[in-house]
Amino acid sequence: MAPSRIDTPQTQSSVLPPSKDLKPTVDDGYGSYHPVDPDTLDLQSNFGPMEPGSVGYLQPTSFDTPLEIMHERYERDGYLFVKKCIPRETSLSCRRAYFEHMAPSGLLKPGTDAVEGTFSGADTRKYMPPGNLRRLFGLKDDPESDKYVELMVSAHEAPFYVDFCQCPELRQFVSRFMGWKKPQMLQRTMLRAFVPNSELTPVHFDQMYLRAGPPTSLTAWVPIGDVSLQGGGLMYLERSTDIGMKTEQDFADNAHNLTDEERISAFNKNMNDGGFLSRDTVAFGKETKRKWLIAEYEAGDVIFHNPFMVHASCKNKDPENKIRLATDVRFVDPEKPYDKRWMKVYRPLDGL
Repeated sequence: MAPSRIDTPQTQSSVLPPSKDLKPTVDDGYGSYHPVDPDTLDLQSNFGPMEPGSVGYLQPTSFDTPLEIMHERYERDGYLFVKKCIPRETSLSCRRAYFEHMAPSGLLKPGTDAVEGTFSGADTRKYMPPGNLRRLFGLKDDPESDKYVELMVSAHEAPFYVDFCQCPELRQFVSRFMGWKKPQMLQRTMLRAFVPNSELTPVHFDQMYLRAGPPTSLTAWVPIGDVSLQGGGLMYLERSTDIGMKTEQDFADNAHNLTDEERISAFNKNMNDGGFLSRDTVAFGKETKRKWLIAEYEAGDVIFHNPFMVHASCKNKDPENKIRLATDVRFVDPEKPYDKRWMKVYRPLDGL
């Protein structure tokens, strides 16, 4: 039976069986095994290297793992990292089409195959995702940046991406896992490319942006192509749904000075400018005394997370200079209340 609500506080449980997809070398304490000690990796935050002992690994789950175990892992950890959830070729086809779409912006190294997504090495600031980060950095418009932003925004409605978001294997998994007859994907999705050494994804949790509905959405973060351990893939603060829940409760308790419209906004005067918890992943991990959990993602993998789960990324330090491409899509049960502001295509600085 699927969870009736997905904001349930985490429960402690015995160690669950490791995934079949793992290489048995380094035990992470969760019964999972990984090939590399994370302290040996070049993992960089916005303010310097990640400190020794501050990083661990996400626990992968095989696609054919019994549903009961999947539910237990999700409730315990706040995420479910499903290996080979969608066809690898579906992911790689979208990756190739995206970089062919973006090629006029100068994003790719000349003479390379688009599916590789090899960065041109140009000024990384020109390729910062449009929206609040560009605004906070005070980036001025110029022809190259304008072309990049134009193409990146238009990609959200390009046929190759719309088809990718309609992936039947993804919807079938969400239906099976959540017990929803016909999951509704929110129309506002986030398609993001992070070039090597650029600004990283700040610390946040999703519900702060979905406050006009109850915390019942399910986010699917989908890498489009492979993402190496140092490639800036999404990372999660271990067992942190309680932090997200407390943050939202504190916000609600202190919202007496806000209008109804401000109460449902992540960008009101009681929040950080930009709507995130922090840009300093190292300091945030220290303050909460929890590790950041990373993974090597393969094309076809999907990670699902609770709307209160705290997450961020490291800088993309991919050794082959590959661009990290991924999207996050959100599903709801259309028969229940949800944040209908998200039923529109993404536009930079659209208030969400």
